[in-house]
Amino acid sequence: MFSRHFGQFLLNERMVTPGDLSRAMARLGDARPLLGILAIAKGCMTPDQVREVSAAQKREDKRFGTIAIERGYLTAEKLEELLSAQKNEHVLLGQILVEDRILSHEGFLRALELFREKSGLSDEGYDALRGGDTDRAVSSILAGQPGGKNPLIKVWSEIFVRNIIRFVDPAAALDPLSERDLKDSVVILQSMKGDREFVTFMSAKEPVMADVARRYTELASGALDEMAFEALGEFLNVSNGLFTVNCSDRGVELDLQPQEQVPPEDPRICGKPDALLPLLLPEGILWAGICSV
Repeated sequence: MFSRHFGQFLLNERMVTPGDLSRAMARLGDARPLLGILAIAKGCMTPDQVREVSAAQKREDKRFGTIAIERGYLTAEKLEELLSAQKNEHVLLGQILVEDRILSHEGFLRALELFREKSGLSDEGYDALRGGDTDRAVSSILAGQPGGKNPLIKVWSEIFVRNIIRFVDPAAALDPLSERDLKDSVVILQSMKGDREFVTFMSAKEPVMADVARRYTELASGALDEMAFEALGEFLNVSNGLFTVNCSDRGVELDLQPQEQVPPEDPRICGKPDALLPLLLPEGILWAGICSV
């Protein structure tokens, strides 16, 4: 997560070339497999068990390791062993760039300091982003936003980001340096009504949305066609469905409304949402937002 964000920062600051970063990230991908793949490689789980747990994540807002433990496929000790193999990804990226003599050790440290300064994050938020602590990173991004102190807004934001990481791109990164641009954006919107009323949306340029659809479902062709729009709507519906279950546990009942494709000028999204999350994906920034009505 942090490696892609930090790598994009290095590219924007012209500390590395696109070729340098591409080669380093390719090596990084080989060095940090997904938790399920790690579990298979270490003989902790079978492929069928991994597929079962991954499918369960579409119904339960839980981490892969939590479900695997509940189903008796992993022990807490084995999970910790697997998780330890995924830590310090940004250090590995820096190591690769230093080994390739793209950066010196001092240059890598200066880059980290400059990123910290320009991101505007608190110490806690920076540590969370760097360490891959999704929920803490979300809290830092929400600080100062209209709904930052609303527990339901925070829950929705955490669930959406976790689902992007689970179902679309495990290296997705929150990008506090991004600036929102709705021009020529594709927007998928879904409302929720009941004890409370919310409008949620995801928006991005066409290449980003097409890539999200392709990654989310094997049925998508890679083009932003009717099937891709169905995939995007399904993703938002799955994420919001998990949110409504969480709300129900808190005594707040919500009903999902049909998903809509709306123009970027739609007044429901043009104002300042309660929460607005910029997610860095391979094709660019995906924006996700929620508004109280």
